[in-house]
Amino acid sequence: MHSLQGMIEEGLAQGLYLGAAFRVFRMPDEIVASGAAGHAQAEPAVPAAEDTIWDLASLTKPLATATSILILAEEGAFHLDEEAARFLPGASPSLAGITIKHCLTHISGLKPWERLHSQGLSREAIVERVRASERARPIGAGYAYSDLGYILLGEVIAAVTGASVAEFARQRIFEPLGMRDTRYLPPPEWRGRIAATRRLHPPQGQPPGGQVLVGTVHDDNCDVLGGVAGHAGLFGSLSDLQTYAQMLLGEGAWGETRILAPLAARQKMRNQNPPGLNGHTLGWFTRPSGFLPAGDFLPDDTFGHTGFTGTSLLLSPSLGLAVILLTNRVYQERDAGDFLRFRRRFHNAVAGLLV
Repeated sequence: MHSLQGMIEEGLAQGLYLGAAFRVFRMPDEIVASGAAGHAQAEPAVPAAEDTIWDLASLTKPLATATSILILAEEGAFHLDEEAARFLPGASPSLAGITIKHCLTHISGLKPWERLHSQGLSREAIVERVRASERARPIGAGYAYSDLGYILLGEVIAAVTGASVAEFARQRIFEPLGMRDTRYLPPPEWRGRIAATRRLHPPQGQPPGGQVLVGTVHDDNCDVLGGVAGHAGLFGSLSDLQTYAQMLLGEGAWGETRILAPLAARQKMRNQNPPGLNGHTLGWFTRPSGFLPAGDFLPDDTFGHTGFTGTSLLLSPSLGLAVILLTNRVYQERDAGDFLRFRRRFHNAVAGLLV
């Protein structure tokens, strides 16, 4: 049987990522396995460590945006079957009928993605463009994992609270839980602990070299939105993701801190989509979703999410289990296929550890 540390070092030797960190734990506080390998930054060399901070990419969706939406819903600010456009003045008629829940579960009919960057648009112009998005298909006619839907949810949070999703999540989720390494727009003094995600190549005809992206969000659409959006932008560490998972597996509370009521936390773990569509909870991939990299053996109640940069968090309530894998696989500038295969193999090896 491969040890998990051995698998992480194997992936490193195969060039799947520059560095990685992982943790497997079971409730309430048993760390089954934890470790790191490789480098967070290459030049100068900064080893990856268990306290390295990573660009979490689309883990932003469940951790910040969906959790904030549920907090507001259980406080009575809205219900999930209300149309998102109700809270977005000037939204296009094409958004008519698209509910908050449709956006949470990716069956809104909105396009998965649109090039919002590299066009010289202001943040206000970009948000206006998203509010005017055309549907790619009828509502509920299929599943399409949509960044646009979560950008809209971030704007709903801002419209209802008067605060950005970054500020609301800081006040209501991360600070109460003591998640000190989790935030949008990490400050310059964190730079030495943050994993690099991209080498910025100079334009054609310019001499080689260029900067390395460290502490600036990898997602270009989030970057032009000022680094704060509903679909991406969050940075965080192993220990903070463990704390968040302990809260969710604890039905909304960890220690003396309650983030969600038990009824809302339970709904966040359950598939909300009709049969025939990819499984999705209020924020997370779940079976039968092909986006869930759970391998072959983790239980049917397993749910989780991934991030484009090479991050993932999987949870299984029946086992009280959470599995965190954080990498900067995009630094290697290679096709993602080998890494995606590795991640499923890694979760098989996790299942093999559980007795």
